[in-house]
Amino acid sequence: MWRQFLAVLGLLWCGVAAGQEPDPLSLDFRGALQHLVTVNETLQASRATVEQRRAERAEADARRLPSVELTSRYSHLNAPLEADIGRVGDALIGRIRQAGVDFPPFTLPRHYRIQDRDFVNVSLQAVQPVYLGGRIQAGREAARFGLEASKAEMDRHGAELEVALVERYFGQALARESLEVYKRSTESLRLHESNARRLEAEGQIARVERLRASVALAEAENELLVAREQLELSRAALAALLASDHPVTTATPIPAPPPSVDRDAWKAAAEVANPGLRQAAQTLQQARAGARATRGEFLPVVSLFGARELYTEDLTLVDPEWVVGIQANWTLFDGGQRRARMALAEARVSEVDRRLAAGRRDVALLVDQQVDRLNGALARQRTLAATSELTAESLRAQQRAFEEGFATSMDVIDAELARSRVALGELAARRDAWVATAALHAAAGRGEQLVDLIEQRAHD
Repeated sequence: MWRQFLAVLGLLWCGVAAGQEPDPLSLDFRGALQHLVTVNETLQASRATVEQRRAERAEADARRLPSVELTSRYSHLNAPLEADIGRVGDALIGRIRQAGVDFPPFTLPRHYRIQDRDFVNVSLQAVQPVYLGGRIQAGREAARFGLEASKAEMDRHGAELEVALVERYFGQALARESLEVYKRSTESLRLHESNARRLEAEGQIARVERLRASVALAEAENELLVAREQLELSRAALAALLASDHPVTTATPIPAPPPSVDRDAWKAAAEVANPGLRQAAQTLQQARAGARATRGEFLPVVSLFGARELYTEDLTLVDPEWVVGIQANWTLFDGGQRRARMALAEARVSEVDRRLAAGRRDVALLVDQQVDRLNGALARQRTLAATSELTAESLRAQQRAFEEGFATSMDVIDAELARSRVALGELAARRDAWVATAALHAAAGRGEQLVDLIEQRAHD
């Protein structure tokens, strides 16, 4: 019985534990960015690409060094290799006899064995490239530019993810603070509706005034429900970006507004340090190096070589124990393959060059758009911040006037809605300003400065 009782308790505990929500993970902005850099699959793939390009560069650098090969071979022939020297022996004996010397027959061998049916070769060979038409140097440069392009691509992905993090992280902060605004608005309208019921019962206001207060309260409660759903959705979006199985809550509130920026200075910085432009510029240099390597295929190849036989027991008279020399190879005709590859390389250079030019214009336009977006958000924030105190005071005045019979229910409702709109608008303007600032830092390759700026303004 006790075993059954304990088993039931264990099952109940497991069911309760399974039904519990996992503990939320609270992260400040710096911690969220570090977590994102660690777990994001796109950045992990970019790091793997960088390692591939680094290995390719090491391979290209190694092509200027000599190659050394150890070769071992066992051979079995259908018959031994022999030279027929019978006629040579007969002619030699005939000459000797013509000279008057008595030479006994069958003294000289009729066959000379050059190679047995079974033999072994063990040799060491080395080849040192001397001249390949510039292909080795061009290949090294192409590998180096490819490595730099992959690093720039990784920086571009990191900058894009940082902008996405700012948008989702402070989007959740906006949703949470908006929820608090809706809660205050709902409580205010609930108090107003209670006062309206009391005044209606006392006969001081008409029934329609109380009904307006009740409708406004119902609408506020519905907006509060929507705000809670928006907060849950923003939490799910941030957790998805951070690849977290636990809910993620933000520990850094929406900071004070960022400073305004100089348009021309950010344009100049973006033209120099934009990750996408750096990637395109390195890819262009890589394409040009590839074209130089293709042109080198039209030139001869010169190299030094040497070989040393390590096992000499099966060597024949015509096989050297060691040999050194210089060799040259020049392909004169290959059916037009080199010309086709040359045309392909030049077209690749032209394509990347035009993409780079278009990218410069796009980046300049992006900076203009984000500066305008930032300036607009800052202007809205300043206006709404200045209006906030006015709307709060107006609400208090309308509430007192309504209690004394000098204002209608709609006057109080309009004042409360105006205060909520100003508060929500000011929060949204601050969030938009930070998203624009993050996009500017990403465009100018200054993502590492963004975290420090956010922490400084959040502290302020």
